[in-house]
Amino acid sequence: MKTIDFNLEELEALKTRLYHFANQFEVCHIYDSNQNESACADDVYEFLIGLGSKRKYNGSLSQQLIEAEQSSFWKFLAIPYAQVEDIDNALVFEPLMVFSILKNSKTLSIINNGVNEQDFNNWVSGFETYSYEQIVLNLTAEFQTKTSKDQYVKQIEQIRTDIYNGVFYEMNYCIEFKAELKADNLLPCFMELNHLTQAPFAAYVKHPKMTMLCSSPERFIKREGQHLLSQPIKGTNKRLIGDENTQQLNALSSSVKERAENVMIVDLVRNDMAKISKPGTVKVKELCGAYAYKSVNHLVSTIESELNESISSLNAFEALFPMGSMTGAPKLEVMKHILEYESQARGFYSGCIGYLEPNGNFDFNVCIRTLIHTSESNEISYKVGSAITYDSCPEQEYEECMIKGSRMLSVFNKD
Repeated sequence: MKTIDFNLEELEALKTRLYHFANQFEVCHIYDSNQNESACADDVYEFLIGLGSKRKYNGSLSQQLIEAEQSSFWKFLAIPYAQVEDIDNALVFEPLMVFSILKNSKTLSIINNGVNEQDFNNWVSGFETYSYEQIVLNLTAEFQTKTSKDQYVKQIEQIRTDIYNGVFYEMNYCIEFKAELKADNLLPCFMELNHLTQAPFAAYVKHPKMTMLCSSPERFIKREGQHLLSQPIKGTNKRLIGDENTQQLNALSSSVKERAENVMIVDLVRNDMAKISKPGTVKVKELCGAYAYKSVNHLVSTIESELNESISSLNAFEALFPMGSMTGAPKLEVMKHILEYESQARGFYSGCIGYLEPNGNFDFNVCIRTLIHTSESNEISYKVGSAITYDSCPEQEYEECMIKGSRMLSVFNKD
């Protein structure tokens, strides 16, 4: 392992150089917490990169996770939305090397992830002397959706009817926006998106056939030793300026509807975690905490537990994935109806992105507020959604979706 010391004043410039250095490789995952300290105070890493691909795992997600747990190296993952047993196109790989900066640290660590020592030293030397040219963002994209506002309102009314009839209690309903975009380098788009959102679980994920520009505010699940942590988000309103946003936060925190959405998912997560945790250890550390993000306010709850000794990463995923905040309650019943209501497959949207350390610790976000570019089709898309309960107002839910998508849209609309 190689370490490089820096001053905290140099952190953002160092991150930018790391972004450009990593982007030279065909495969890279970059996770940036943007120095957030609020709802994600449990973060271990300020900045983390998996660079290059030494080994790619194949087969179903279950097979990949079983093999990955037997490896003594770092793994980086991007997992699409579905039940675990149905996932066969997850991205699970071992990078050539790992760059990491711990929270509040002044040291960059460069970890050899099992490659030839000479090759590793050459790459480190290459980074130490690396310079880059800033690329001007000049891409444009005209996003369209299959779901008009009128169609959206009708769908929400149908979902509310299902809820009234007792089919389910809450559904996270999503719509997609898509545009043509031919681009070889999407890092400038991500840098702009990251500047606009400063999301605590941001990720730049680059693979030969796909690039993901993620500005997620939400953690799915984190494991440190036997300690498990999940932080679902449910409840949103627009962030305002100054004292006006204090009123917005108070309104969000006291909203019966928004709190009800959050509490339903907290109960779902508690139930899922209880299946794999020691009896009596599942606790709600914080219920419906109101937090201000760059453009929106959210209600965030934190649930934690102590895992049974025999629990593996696969066991944890089988119990909690996909996350309740992006499905609804009861989870399996709602997932059946999501397939009927949504006009497009979710793919990696509402899946998760994260890492698995050699010691078994892991941390994953919820893959939302994410632009996904497919090189083969030259298309870029994003999806947005909201939790629908019987008390939902269709027009307000539509407006919430537009607020959530506004930052992604603005990357390509600079006028």
